Amino acid sequence: MSSWREKWQNLWQRLNILLLFASQSPRTSHLTVEGISPEYLAIGLEILEAQNSGLTSRSEYLAIWLKILKAQKSGLSRKKVYPIFQKYQDKLDLEFAETLSQWFHSQLDPKRIRKNEDLAKHLNNFAVYIQQFPLGSRANNLEIAIVAYQAALEVITRTAFPEDWARTQNNLGNAYQTRIRGERADNIESAIRCYQAALEVFTRTAFPYEWATTQINLGAAYSDRIRGERADNIESAIGYYQAALEVFTRTAFPYEWATTQINLGAAYSDRIRGERADNIESAIGYYQAALEVITRTAFPEDWARTQMGLGNAYSDRIRGERADNIESAIGYYQAALEVITRTAFPEYWAMTQNNLGIAYSDRIRGERADNIESAIGYYQAALEVITRTAFPEYWAMTQNNLGIAYSDRIRGERADNIESAIGYYQAALEVRTRTAFPEYWATTQNNLGSAYSDRIRGERADNIESAIHCFQSALEVYTPSSFPLDCLKTGRNLGNFGYDLQNWEIAIQGYDNAIRAVEQSRDWATSPDTKRQILEDALPLYGKMIQACIHLERYEQALLTVDRSKSRTLMEMLTSADLVPKNATPEQQEQYRQLNREIAALQQSFAPTENPTDGKTGTPGSGEIRANLELATATEARGTTPLQSLLQQRQTLLAEINDPAFNAFQTVRPQLPDFRQLLTPETALIEWYLPQDPNLGAWAFTVTLDEDRPHIDVHCYSADQRQRLDQFNQTYFADYRQASWYQALGDRLDDLTEYLHLSDIIAPLPPICQRLILIPHLYLHLFPLHALSVDLNAPATPLLERFSQGVSYAPSCQILDYLHNRPQPATAPQFFAVQNPTKDLNYAQMEVEFIRPYFDPNCYILSQEAATKSALNRRETLEKLRESHLIHFSCHGAFDGANPLNSAIILAGDAPLESDPTEKKRQTLTLRNGRCFDTAQQGLTLGEIYRNLDIPACRLVMLSACETGLMGSLLTDEYIGLASGFLYAGTPTVVSSLWCVDDFATACLAIRFYYEFWKDARVVMALHKAQNWLREVSAAGFLEWCSDGLKMTEEECDKIDLKLMDYHESCPFGDWRYWSAFVAIGL
Repeated sequence: MSSWREKWQNLWQRLNILLLFASQSPRTSHLTVEGISPEYLAIGLEILEAQNSGLTSRSEYLAIWLKILKAQKSGLSRKKVYPIFQKYQDKLDLEFAETLSQWFHSQLDPKRIRKNEDLAKHLNNFAVYIQQFPLGSRANNLEIAIVAYQAALEVITRTAFPEDWARTQNNLGNAYQTRIRGERADNIESAIRCYQAALEVFTRTAFPYEWATTQINLGAAYSDRIRGERADNIESAIGYYQAALEVFTRTAFPYEWATTQINLGAAYSDRIRGERADNIESAIGYYQAALEVITRTAFPEDWARTQMGLGNAYSDRIRGERADNIESAIGYYQAALEVITRTAFPEYWAMTQNNLGIAYSDRIRGERADNIESAIGYYQAALEVITRTAFPEYWAMTQNNLGIAYSDRIRGERADNIESAIGYYQAALEVRTRTAFPEYWATTQNNLGSAYSDRIRGERADNIESAIHCFQSALEVYTPSSFPLDCLKTGRNLGNFGYDLQNWEIAIQGYDNAIRAVEQSRDWATSPDTKRQILEDALPLYGKMIQACIHLERYEQALLTVDRSKSRTLMEMLTSADLVPKNATPEQQEQYRQLNREIAALQQSFAPTENPTDGKTGTPGSGEIRANLELATATEARGTTPLQSLLQQRQTLLAEINDPAFNAFQTVRPQLPDFRQLLTPETALIEWYLPQDPNLGAWAFTVTLDEDRPHIDVHCYSADQRQRLDQFNQTYFADYRQASWYQALGDRLDDLTEYLHLSDIIAPLPPICQRLILIPHLYLHLFPLHALSVDLNAPATPLLERFSQGVSYAPSCQILDYLHNRPQPATAPQFFAVQNPTKDLNYAQMEVEFIRPYFDPNCYILSQEAATKSALNRRETLEKLRESHLIHFSCHGAFDGANPLNSAIILAGDAPLESDPTEKKRQTLTLRNGRCFDTAQQGLTLGEIYRNLDIPACRLVMLSACETGLMGSLLTDEYIGLASGFLYAGTPTVVSSLWCVDDFATACLAIRFYYEFWKDARVVMALHKAQNWLREVSAAGFLEWCSDGLKMTEEECDKIDLKLMDYHESCPFGDWRYWSAFVAIGL
């Protein structure tokens, strides 16, 4: 026998002769998927037998392929081919793929079209099986499949075989989507192109099943997509899954319906937009729905994967007890392992080990040190299967998770643990490059930054530099718009690190990113409770950001940060209220406005209006979970609340209107106003900020114009000074229901002047400043700051007297600017009034009678028993309100601290009979004197103002009633009170009260206000003059005004003189309680 090389050459010549003969005599030697020439197979087997005797590797690969072909004679199936794959799995590599391709192309014959078709279909079927083969090198198996699909597509063209072409495109897309070699981003884009190509044939009409399947595949690809915005990709995935469910109904296709539910569960677990808590609950709902069909008995593998998905969702769950959720996650993972054994499903077994490691890293129950050691054990077990060669992406993920575990490790030396963590993170980054896996690269950069910030070994300066570099690198990918939650975490890490180092530049950089991420998260949230919770959780960032800016004397940036945290909900609602799609019909515009009003009413509620939590809020786990290769998205959330329903109606309406440019104007841009337009040289603005951390103290910012340029200065309060302010707030309303409260008011306000260091703030203001705008914060909104006295080298005088052009208030700079820019009516004033509806306020009756002549005949007044709720809601009345420039309420009012939306202006009407005590209690409003009213029948509530009131022509709402200027005191400084409701309804200015006011003194102040307003139509000036007059007028001067100014009769003056006996003899209204309760909010 000659050498083996000579033998191989002889065999190859014999093969070529057979192939030539086959091309010429198809009847005897035609190679098809049904039969193969016995002589051809014999030669192949001879080659196979010779492979251990020195044949070339190419001959071995060809022999293996021929062995596979032989198995086809009895019908190609997993049962036939998988044993061959398993026996020769070490030879299923890239060289095998090349041999396969070369062999296929050598067999193609332009004259033998049928033969070519059969070869291509056989190759395509082989590709499907090798792609799904669970053993050997997963990376190699996929490369072989891709080569086989691509080769097959040279014959299976769209023109000749459209259905087979589309199906192969789908399979090729699947291979690219799970491909290990090559750039991950490129692979996913290739997969998407393949799926989209398949849909050119697989239309919903012609091939509904295949169309739906391809929708699912596209959903999976977009769930994994690296290019483009991550949030957009997940939304696209959700859309594809929802489209698939149009065909895959539970009745028609129960299994496909269930697997799509699994995919939706995975997508909602990853969803960035919307509320995180809602998304996770939706994910849990989808997984549980899938289990209605996918039982352990019928579909054990799918059942196990669904258990893994539920484990992932419970690991991230926010609602419920955090400890319970983690225990549930562990239970689901352990249940999955009953099916997913290492022998049967090594890859999924390893990923479940990884997920158990994450759960134990986050575990609350048990000893913390033991839990972390368990986590490390699970990660190391996973690495027995997930090697860098076979599964580089998952290997890097597990390295990252080990880094987290060692960063948190309690046992062992702390310095050693941190070094180990750094090593694991650096190992992960060998695979997680920015190009291939930008999101995961950023995650590991953030984690590595934390490790370097804690590092004990090495030079501290080097560690600091490395930590900053890692955080900054992560933020290049984790932008506020793409990954808001991750950006918040990394930005906070960088900011806190810089803050602790007193590196204020770095602190500002980190906090600015984090704050922008907070704002993005709020934009995507729908629940008012979630919006507030997002901001409340982030409040420490705002305080530290302001402090860092002040250290660098960046006062403008500090003031912008202050304003970004204030009254955000009201500002968002004001903006959305005035914006309507331009191409909407009048009916659509009105529908849109009405939906906005109803949404606003629910968004201003203190209590959660939807999806109440059933336990404490938790935080998601720190590790990375990746348990479902088949990714997913969602259909509609299960169960809708009133707010969700309204939001959906608005979204449907906007889709119907279809104005692409409209959404671009929906976001409130965080920016300071142009103070050159907002202020004059004679105006000063003071804005306070009380950070969540009282140890930071507090700040008061002053803004003036200096040669037409804004000048910002800041007054800093120490922690001790802040403590005194907090203590003052705790005692201010302590005895509010008692007469002693009024008696102590003057002394308390003197104390507040001292605690606020008001003289120190006012003294530096230019003497030219004669107008003052105050923007309080938190509980400072509740105090009559304009009544506080300042001592500036002269006897102490109230701010009201110090500033001759008046003092006004605003919720924030941005809201003030918004009101300033809102168009104002220029026509003759129309006056609307509600007059003493309960008929127990004698001077309220007198008040409107003396004001009315200023506006006759342009008046519309609901008086006494006519001022009912039904009358106010009549179409005629609502139209009068829309046309009115001045709206005056002279009646009872009250603020409901427990339920601000129930705060109300009291109207006429009898209270209904009590039937449901619970319902009765919810709608009852109690005045300071103990009198109760049913707001459902007898009140215009704040909620109804938001929903129903539209006053676009209004210049002023005068609330001549009790407690109309009070508001809820939230950490987030949301401006929730009757005043905010009227600002939202359309007026730029509201005059309201800060406590329960005196009927007679209030009537006198209101009458004098309109007396001044008629001469000078500036609300702030009119209130300024009226309050100063009321504060200083003597009894004789007051009677003279009644006689000469108001033209009262002698009998009426006598009654007034008699009434004055109830007040101070010389200066009847000089006490703070009478003149200082009312404030002008807005312009």
